[in-house]
Amino acid sequence: MMKRILFVFLIVLISRLSAMSLKEVYDSSGAQGEYDRYLILETGNIYTGGLWIGKSLNPQTNHLEGMDGEDVFIEGNGAILDLEGSELTISYCNNRLDIQDCIIINGDVHYRGESALFQAKPEGVVSYCTFYNNDDYCFRFMGTGEDMFLHHNIFTNAKETGDEYTYLTGFSMEWLPTGINVAISGQGGYPEYHDNWSWFSDETANADSLRHIAVLCDYG
Repeated sequence: MMKRILFVFLIVLISRLSAMSLKEVYDSSGAQGEYDRYLILETGNIYTGGLWIGKSLNPQTNHLEGMDGEDVFIEGNGAILDLEGSELTISYCNNRLDIQDCIIINGDVHYRGESALFQAKPEGVVSYCTFYNNDDYCFRFMGTGEDMFLHHNIFTNAKETGDEYTYLTGFSMEWLPTGINVAISGQGGYPEYHDNWSWFSDETANADSLRHIAVLCDYG
């Protein structure tokens, strides 16, 4: 596993000059099969910036804003997604985001939904991905549907950035700590989670099981 992480560093250094925007690839992609957008990434290339699929919640008005969601597949082919501190997010919709065979750094992947007020529950499968040095979390589930699978992924070194905010108020709360590799919501569906590997380079963090995977209460 350590060899694979060192290989990630080497690829980032070699391919930095070929970086392109993940949003540009999304906007230029077309439909394929059951998906509205089918993104085919190239091995060894870096794709920068975040991607937001679906709506966002305005905590002041408690209304959803933005574009409707789409069904999206990201075929990574070993490409690097440098989110540059942003999110790769599917949010407040009943669509799916499937991600396969990517290296994801410097950001987090978020599946965000809510069942009581908006009946908006994204779903998807994330497989054969490597997460490294991610902000807040490597992976965050909140209010997702039942068809959620997470398998054959590597999660390493999610960074603590303070407390996360609750989805209805927009205020940060101490019961929503960051720095967890896989954080699951106390609401909505629970993902099927198997054959994944989680690790921290810091020995104290690595010995704490709640830094690897934890259920958070995000209702407040």
